[in-house]
Amino acid sequence: MNSKIKLIIVFALFSTPLFSQILNSDRLVSEDTIYKKWRGFVDLSFSSDKIKKSLVDGSSKIEIDRFFKNDYLLVTSINNDFTFNGKDAIQNDGFAQIRFRDNDKHEWSNESFVQYQWNSALGMDFRKVIGSNVRKRLFEKKKIDLYTGLGIFYETEQWNWNGVENPDQYNENPTLNRSLIRINNYWKMAYKLNDNMDISAVSYFQLPFNKEIINLRWFFELNTYIKMTKSAGFVIHWEHTYDNYRLVPISNYYYSLNFGVQLKW
Repeated sequence: MNSKIKLIIVFALFSTPLFSQILNSDRLVSEDTIYKKWRGFVDLSFSSDKIKKSLVDGSSKIEIDRFFKNDYLLVTSINNDFTFNGKDAIQNDGFAQIRFRDNDKHEWSNESFVQYQWNSALGMDFRKVIGSNVRKRLFEKKKIDLYTGLGIFYETEQWNWNGVENPDQYNENPTLNRSLIRINNYWKMAYKLNDNMDISAVSYFQLPFNKEIINLRWFFELNTYIKMTKSAGFVIHWEHTYDNYRLVPISNYYYSLNFGVQLKW
């Protein structure tokens, strides 16, 4: 891929763990006049401190986009965030995803995806997802766009009791398993305020396709990028998840706030 691959290193200054499923390809960026088959991103951060035990904290993300001349792209993304205090895992969550979608060129399009997810702090051993959406472009202009999608996906997940605070709520089973179909609706907006600042937001609404259909899972992510120099920028990232239909009795709301410096070349 040589010069066709861009490497981006993000140094996180503050973070709270939460899984994210939004891809860089949803950001509003300037069009390149030269057709490219490949595009890549690498986000990395790492820190280590020694008190009684070695505290190791890190984050990594790799994304590779394969563009096709029919204005579709194949996105492969792997993300992992971890914090270890000696041998104890305070945080270890991430995902691996493959998505085939429109490159924001068609009014109506299809997008399909498969995903594997884990979060040891919450007690999620794994969540496997496969699904498809019908994607609709509501409008797209030079500095702003708005898309929505509607579809279904099948998920199967396994949880343990690591994230449960009250031990009286444990049962005799070390793990719990569930498989179900969910209805998925999302809204995605990107706005380029000027040449030095842009904002993107995505909101997912997911409902179980069973008698618990009113129990919503809502995921929201907001990203703000502020350009400081040609090769450096400041990033503000917010995301939260509200889920009222969990397998284990943990909090139904989690959030994450990150500030970072982004270097690219």
